[in-house]
Amino acid sequence: MDTRLLLQANCDRLLEQYEANMKVVRELQSTLIEDVLPSLADELVLDSEQIAWANQYLEDSQTIFQLLRRENFTRSFAMESIRKNLLWRFKKLWPPEPELPLTRVYFLPPDVRDPFGRPIIIIQAIGFKNSSDTYIPLLIRAMEQFRLQLKTLNDTSDQGFPVLQYIVLFDVKELSVQNLSVDLISWVLRDLVPRFPGMLAAVFIVNSSWAHSGMWNIAKRVLPASAVSRVFFSSPKELVAFFTPASLPKDYGGSIPLLYSLASRPATPGSAPSSPELTQLHSDIGASTSLSPAHISPTSLLNPFFGYPASMARGSPLLQHGRRRKRDLFHTLAVLFWLRWRRLITTCLWLIPLVLAGRLWFRKWLLLSPSGAFLLRNWWESLTM
Repeated sequence: MDTRLLLQANCDRLLEQYEANMKVVRELQSTLIEDVLPSLADELVLDSEQIAWANQYLEDSQTIFQLLRRENFTRSFAMESIRKNLLWRFKKLWPPEPELPLTRVYFLPPDVRDPFGRPIIIIQAIGFKNSSDTYIPLLIRAMEQFRLQLKTLNDTSDQGFPVLQYIVLFDVKELSVQNLSVDLISWVLRDLVPRFPGMLAAVFIVNSSWAHSGMWNIAKRVLPASAVSRVFFSSPKELVAFFTPASLPKDYGGSIPLLYSLASRPATPGSAPSSPELTQLHSDIGASTSLSPAHISPTSLLNPFFGYPASMARGSPLLQHGRRRKRDLFHTLAVLFWLRWRRLITTCLWLIPLVLAGRLWFRKWLLLSPSGAFLLRNWWESLTM
């Protein structure tokens, strides 16, 4: 199906579900605020500030709708899911901190929307140089900021229908597949996204290489069909055709100002500087955008020169030594041979000394022990008879 038709159908269906279930959402919110939150406050011994913070979350109709929708509009399941979500939020997001200056994340101006009235975020992806656990708090805070920004847009919007989702332009020009963290991606899909369901209408991947396409062909086999259908690899021409120049910055063929002139996050009155730890983490992320070549293993499926070491520089694979060296191929074949037969080789290397030691012991036993000498004498007599 055409991208525009598919996204329009998804948008229309979502808005229809929202309108059809608004009464259920309001009733669910009332139950959560009047019954579930007081019970939770007694359980966790919450103070008035914490109760007010949780109440603000429960008053977010769009978020409650998405959580209800994830549970197939079954009220009892949604209520239990939201209660667990509140517990998680107190553990991970309390106390609330000032907004993060999200590095390489750009919210386009509020009046710039996709063809169906949804706000646009541009993310310029980079690899991670630290362990996955380092980025988990940052990603949780970032997703909360995305949720709050949607709520702000709905509170101030006069377009006549709610804003339920973002459109994301995911620029992978400087993202090397060698720097991807499988553990971090798995955590995002398994643990983080279910806490903020339904916020992404579509992801347009731009400036991709053959390596990114190959990685996606592998990843989409394990992702649900609903997620796969929302990801599009787009050329510059296709991007402009869908969004129109008036909805894209000049960096991507549009007519609005360049990204560097846009704020990395929506301006919020009274926002304060972030904590020193998170500020340092952002500095680390900015520093990890080095354009130094990334090593590709000779046995990687993403290596077009299989058997020879290669590197990825500016999205293009290159032979590490400029040519195919026989020694590199021999080394790769030796490694593959060892990986294939190492268990058998290791077993044999252990058995050989054991057999030799056994034979030596048996000879000494025959010659020195009385029973051994008796057996040897009987054997010799049987031969001479």
